[in-house]
Amino acid sequence: MHPDQWRDRWKQNRIGFHEPTVNPYLCRYLPEFNLNQGDTIFLPLCGKAHDIAWLAQQGFQVVGIELSEIAIVSFFSEHDLTYQQSESERFILRKSGNISLIQGDYFDLQRQDLSACKMVYDRASLIAIDAANRGRYCTHMLSIIPQITDQLLITLDYDQAQMKGPPYAVSTAEVGQHYNSEYSINRLEQNDVLDERPRWRDQGLTRLTETVFILNGKKA
Repeated sequence: MHPDQWRDRWKQNRIGFHEPTVNPYLCRYLPEFNLNQGDTIFLPLCGKAHDIAWLAQQGFQVVGIELSEIAIVSFFSEHDLTYQQSESERFILRKSGNISLIQGDYFDLQRQDLSACKMVYDRASLIAIDAANRGRYCTHMLSIIPQITDQLLITLDYDQAQMKGPPYAVSTAEVGQHYNSEYSINRLEQNDVLDERPRWRDQGLTRLTETVFILNGKKA
């Protein structure tokens, strides 16, 4: 999706991807990462996810990146958080306590921006990228996070011919295609969730599978 289209979605409040509560997979599987309080968790394309505040409440440093100013400002407003704002050539940074939300383009991130990252939580980022750009997205991810940074990844898969997206269909095979070289890929859960999205079924979907992965970084 072109950046302007993404910003327009927020302006028009077309944010069906936004979850009204903390993601249950995050709550269930976060202990698998054996993190320490104060460790940094990175959320790409974070929107105004409730997961941000929940992770901060667990004592982690949370770094998210998001194109939409509306999304970021709404997050702080809805959680009654004041923030400090600073600007650079690449980004606008809004920070409140242990939450740092970066307004800007994911592809402008550099390794030094995420040097403290201990985990990546990708709930709706990879599936927001179209097929033509997913390889670039994953290659860039590996270039900006420290080596052996584990990921919690959640994907959706369906017949792409039945719905245009986003979110886009990402198969287990494609996850392996992008990440096998650097990660051991462990599938934790795979669930049929079509009944939970009747609007998508009404658009013609006959199958919708949600899959949760832990990607464990391989040692060099």
